[in-house]
Amino acid sequence: MITDLILIESINKSLSERFRVIDGRPIYRIVWSADQLETRIGKMREHYGDIFLREYWSTDKRPKYWYFKNPCWLLEKLVFIKGVAALKEIVAELPECANGSYEPIFPFVDKNFKALPVSLPVVEIVVWKLQNPTKPLTPSQLDDLRVKLDDEEVEYFEEELGKDERAPLFVADNAVFSSTNQLKFKQQRGSGFFSNKEYTEK
Repeated sequence: MITDLILIESINKSLSERFRVIDGRPIYRIVWSADQLETRIGKMREHYGDIFLREYWSTDKRPKYWYFKNPCWLLEKLVFIKGVAALKEIVAELPECANGSYEPIFPFVDKNFKALPVSLPVVEIVVWKLQNPTKPLTPSQLDDLRVKLDDEEVEYFEEELGKDERAPLFVADNAVFSSTNQLKFKQQRGSGFFSNKEYTEK
């Protein structure tokens, strides 16, 4: 499946406008894997049929994604090597990556490595996750989070169960603390002190 080039150009334009480095290069871009070449320094082996002729060092443009089974669209990100020693080691093999290198982030392929069409929502989700990374929680942080969630759950159910209850101060029979006036009122009510009194509206 080949995605319409107009869609690819539109996505790349949007990515370039929103995410780019000081020199104007886009941080993210969609490319066709088979079109990508990279300058690589390394040993080349020359054969004539099955006969090995020679081995020599060369600096050549070579297919960048030679290991992909089928050509496909993929999302790349511009990355920079940290550390002088690491940069020196990489540049010895890839001389053009001294000022950053585009690396594959998300190939549009299915489980059988067959090419899929580019999906704008997928691009947006992948880029958003890369721009807003979340740190994985440590075991102690996970334990603290579990305790907090348990406490919140207990508190919620206590509130729900207590919604229709009367406050303990109004439940004289079940009250732990009662004032002397409450006890006196209860005794007088039981002895018939208020039994013959009725309220008459004036």
